[in-house]
Amino acid sequence: MQTSEVSLPAEASNTKTKRLTVIDMVRGITILLVVIGHADFTPIVLGDLFRDFRMPLFFMVSGYIFSASKYFHNLKLLIRTRFFSLIVPYVSAGLLAYLIWVILQMIVKGQSWDIVWYKPLLAIVYGTSLEGSLINVPIWFLTCLFVTQIIFCIVMRYIDPYSWQIQLGIMLLLSLSGFLISTVLFLPWNIDVALVAQLFVFIGYKLKEYKLIEKLRTFDLSSIVLLLLFLLTAYFNSYVDMNNRIYGNVLLFYVAGITGSILVIKMTNALTQFKWFARLLTYLGQESLPLLIFHYGIFILVLNFLEQYLFHLHLNWLITTVIAVSGSLLFNLLVQKIPILHFLLNGKRTPVRPRPQALWSRV
Repeated sequence: MQTSEVSLPAEASNTKTKRLTVIDMVRGITILLVVIGHADFTPIVLGDLFRDFRMPLFFMVSGYIFSASKYFHNLKLLIRTRFFSLIVPYVSAGLLAYLIWVILQMIVKGQSWDIVWYKPLLAIVYGTSLEGSLINVPIWFLTCLFVTQIIFCIVMRYIDPYSWQIQLGIMLLLSLSGFLISTVLFLPWNIDVALVAQLFVFIGYKLKEYKLIEKLRTFDLSSIVLLLLFLLTAYFNSYVDMNNRIYGNVLLFYVAGITGSILVIKMTNALTQFKWFARLLTYLGQESLPLLIFHYGIFILVLNFLEQYLFHLHLNWLITTVIAVSGSLLFNLLVQKIPILHFLLNGKRTPVRPRPQALWSRV
């Protein structure tokens, strides 16, 4: 039996559409912050503030769009779906960036290689950066998200009958175990980071379960409290970088990540009234995968080379961001027209069709 949103009352359908639009806009904001961060955003203090909630927000969104009815009793489907949508693009984007990097290294005659040629390949296999040897740095998130969703599905399937308080306690312990593991070693495919992220995914999942996003108000007392908590915890905590397992004080890390993420969601709710801006953010959110895998592995990689060896200058972060974002979007239009590239870099086995207003299949 097929289900369709047309059976929903008009008010319920409009609420759901707005809720999905807000989440896509949040994804657009987050991927934009990722690109800006890799473009050496200044002032640095703001860039560091973005790091406190940027990746936690990505994980929270992944929890929000996770389908319990679809995957709780069909783990194989989740693994197969995420393998094609995350791991295939991960490997392809990693090898593409490696090829570009090798070509650039060969162009610079007389220059020694920054990294031994085989280490970036080992980093791709390991699924995380080994001593900074993953050329396309942002794709670490794809292996991490793959593992994160599998862990979340398995755990939530068994603790779902219990109260949310017990669920929260279990997810907190699971997340802290990932933090403790990361102090000893970095597990392959970012398994330790995936454990750390479970609390964020859980909160996103509960936001959907209790339909809290449509209840959030931008300007109220809770916003002031959240802002103060975020600023205080971000200020007193040290530099944060989940990719490199730098969390600082783990309690401050979680409070800053959660409060900052909820503040962004609140702000995005208010931005929906600005139609053109909302459409732009929605589009960026829908194209978050190609933006993630292309902006650094192709455009910033080449720009850094040109800046260092040809122009001998450093481009402004805004110019770099515009080039990386627009270049990634244009390159992906070409990728979508070539079936084999569409499969390898977008993880899609079907021809590109006109895009509906809300798209949720990618992350």
